[in-house]
Amino acid sequence: MSDATATAERREEILGELAEWVHAAAREAQRRLLAAETTDDFAKLTASLAKLARGVRQSILIHRKLEAERLEADHRAGDSAAGAQAASEFVPRHVKRVRIRTAITRHVWNELEDEEEAELFGDDLNARLDELEGEDDFLDTPIDELIARLCRDLGFEPPAAPATGPPQANAQVSSQAPCGAAPAQRVGEAVLAPDSS
Repeated sequence: MSDATATAERREEILGELAEWVHAAAREAQRRLLAAETTDDFAKLTASLAKLARGVRQSILIHRKLEAERLEADHRAGDSAAGAQAASEFVPRHVKRVRIRTAITRHVWNELEDEEEAELFGDDLNARLDELEGEDDFLDTPIDELIARLCRDLGFEPPAAPATGPPQANAQVSSQAPCGAAPAQRVGEAVLAPDSS
């Protein structure tokens, strides 16, 4: 609990106590008013009771106003915290979504027949990405696994797994291709060696 919230709650507590005391005094004034024997006592007690009743009403109204302000401030603070968390989660989700979309589009682009098919593919991919991005484990699931799953769902063969090992070792393998061999082909993010058979 913040200091501001604790202070606001203490003010409300004091006002509540004050309202109780003024209310108790008003009840006593009302009891004495009913027991008054002279007109002068009756008039004085009536004036006192009216002032005390006004004090009770004011205490209750101010208490309600302070409570509403505190609850509104708590609500705004909760909304701000939730908004900040949602914003911090949105960035990695969005970045991962863009990477998945880019990789899949690159991988299947040459297999699409025409613009109409490309547009339908894009709509379908976006719809599936919307569903996928809404899943709780979206950020925890490896990106290659999501790409492979989406490719299969869309009816395409997933891209080949990326070559493993240090980058220099992979460079040596590709640079030692036999003389006269066709150059390596890039498919998606993976580099496939030419068919030497």
